[in-house]
Amino acid sequence: MALLTVETGSPTLRMTTTVNIISPVDAGTGSGGILYLLHGAGDNASTWHRLTTAELYASQYGCTVIMPQMGRSYYTDMEYGLDYFRYITQELPEFCARLLNLESDPQKTFIAGLSMGGYGALKCALTYPERYSKVVSLSGVTDLQKRLNDPHMAPEMSREMMGVFGKGLQVKPDQDIRVLADKLVEDNRSLPPILTCCGSEDPFVEMNREFAAYMETTPYDFRYVETPGSHEWRFWEQHLKTTFDFLYN
Repeated sequence: MALLTVETGSPTLRMTTTVNIISPVDAGTGSGGILYLLHGAGDNASTWHRLTTAELYASQYGCTVIMPQMGRSYYTDMEYGLDYFRYITQELPEFCARLLNLESDPQKTFIAGLSMGGYGALKCALTYPERYSKVVSLSGVTDLQKRLNDPHMAPEMSREMMGVFGKGLQVKPDQDIRVLADKLVEDNRSLPPILTCCGSEDPFVEMNREFAAYMETTPYDFRYVETPGSHEWRFWEQHLKTTFDFLYN
């Protein structure tokens, strides 16, 4: 496997940004498709590779792992900022396909993330379900409005969230994963299988339980795994195995 760190100018973001890519190097070893692996708030394009065994799993399954730098954007076209959702769903796949000569096969395209990135993975798949084969959220923000209304949120984070979502901190329908799921059900559209995992001591566990209870009322293939753990890398490393088992078995 090769680890590529790509610095490139993004027309959508109007700045230079970073994409880290774990890529097979031997002919015939790249048959495992593409995994977009999304970081959480405060992390960057290197964190998954630095703090987990993601490369070992990529090698085992022969997949290309794409880890973009998304700042603290919540994978959203920001109210007062940059169009990160358009970047990750439009520009990034086209750029990586050209750069690596990747085949854009939805049956071999996966998306996963943790915390903010778990929300991002769900949002991408619920907005463009035809593009992905399976989806994983680890300790994800599954109720964005509840997160924005958190009375314990630090003032500096509230200001930051206003930059992303507006001064009223009101979630729009296209940012609300429950609304997006409801629309898919209403329109009788398909959705790729979804796995969510959360630790029993995680501050987001209640919203993950509520989201699981909601998704179990829909016709979609949905699985929820809860084990002891909190909002930290030892839990995410443990469930990286859960993730790859789900994606490839």
